[in-house]
Amino acid sequence: MEWLPIVLLAVPVLFAGLVWIARQEARPFLFLLGTGVALILAIYQAWAVTQVKVISCLREEILVDGLSAFMSLLIAFLSFVCAIYSTAYLTLPHLKEAPEERLRMFQAFFLILEFTLFWTVMTNNIVFLWVALEATTLASALLVSFYWNRRALEAGYKYLLLLTVGITSALFGCVLFYAAAAPHLGDEPALLITNLKTVVDKLPQHMALIVAVLLLIGFGTKAGLAPFHPWIPDAHAEAPTVMSAILSGIIIKVPLYAILRVMNLFAPRFPELGSLLMGIGVFSMLLGSLLALLQDDLKRLLAYSSAAQIGYVAAGIGAVSYLGYYGALLHIAHHALTKALLFMAGGIVAAMANTRNIPSLGGIARKMPATSIFFLIGALSLGGVPLFSGFISKLTVILALTQARAWVSVTIAVGVSLLTLAYILRAFQRVFWGEPRSPEAASENIKEAPLPMLLAMALLALGIFAIGMTPQLFDPILDLAAKP
Repeated sequence: MEWLPIVLLAVPVLFAGLVWIARQEARPFLFLLGTGVALILAIYQAWAVTQVKVISCLREEILVDGLSAFMSLLIAFLSFVCAIYSTAYLTLPHLKEAPEERLRMFQAFFLILEFTLFWTVMTNNIVFLWVALEATTLASALLVSFYWNRRALEAGYKYLLLLTVGITSALFGCVLFYAAAAPHLGDEPALLITNLKTVVDKLPQHMALIVAVLLLIGFGTKAGLAPFHPWIPDAHAEAPTVMSAILSGIIIKVPLYAILRVMNLFAPRFPELGSLLMGIGVFSMLLGSLLALLQDDLKRLLAYSSAAQIGYVAAGIGAVSYLGYYGALLHIAHHALTKALLFMAGGIVAAMANTRNIPSLGGIARKMPATSIFFLIGALSLGGVPLFSGFISKLTVILALTQARAWVSVTIAVGVSLLTLAYILRAFQRVFWGEPRSPEAASENIKEAPLPMLLAMALLALGIFAIGMTPQLFDPILDLAAKP
């Protein structure tokens, strides 16, 4: 099975090349085929890992364990769903004026982005982990700036600048880690994470602590944890809806994967790192939710909500326990599906009505009943209502915090969940119920989303219900992923 990771990495690159040289009418098919083949391979890889525990190749430079397989599966599923959505999205009236080359670039670079995400979660090399994360920034920055207007270019510039500067601290951490570990490893490769794990306890205490903090700061910036979150609202709001979904759904989750790797290395020696990460997570919950509450822009509300929800993941990891890791990974899956659904439903409303201003909308459910139902499903899941994925993932994180006797964190996590339910349902009511409050909302151009978009949202809703009502289906891979 050593060939599996290599093929999974190669498929998006191959299809990116095919999309780039293909004619216009063939590109949507190739785009869907590339992401579909990657999804099939990721499913097979996840099953294989449950059988053999670890798949490695290229002298362990590429290593797929339960955590890598879980994240690869999530990346592949979100990419496939976004590809389905984009087949209709890229033909919407507001994109008619986009040059043909820009549409070609979007599909090709989306596949390159998928490759960089796979690479990030499958590399066993600490420096390549940083390189791959930086590659995801470069690939996605072009997609964030897709519209090429002033606001989109400013958002793309801010996204690129803040993330590149922020994640530089992780590069310093990688260099120091290598310098400190190399003398203890002899002829063994000193950049492999599996080798570094064996010598963490031998590093000078001050050096190990500095490395851990630098890595957490760098990866935390990429994840959008407060106070490293300022890039999130601009990037999510100004990017095309497909990119907003993939940004919030998976791009900000991959750095959390890197943080989990760091905690597996250093938390046994420095338990205080767990308390630090838990504190950052709780701060993100509070700040993100309060900022979301103040928003009248629908996409910015959802963006700030993402900063709040990744706080639950950070808090779960900060519990430094099997239950905490399990809950964090479950919340990663929940939020990936839920926030992608909300951005897709909200994005098509904004495109049809030509406004994202919540007070200017209203009455949209009459013209877009299916889209309104999907948004409501996402809202209830985000708020943690039973039978939806958000309930089971938040409950697991809260139980882990209770187990760690972090009572303040438990109280804030419960309170933020109630606050989230309040502001997201308020947004749903103002956008979809009542009477239209502007000419844009009353426009005859507003109609139900095209079938591919509805299909994409239906797949996400199905995933939300699957996690919420039958979480045991995902236990084999989650159990492996949560074990240090």
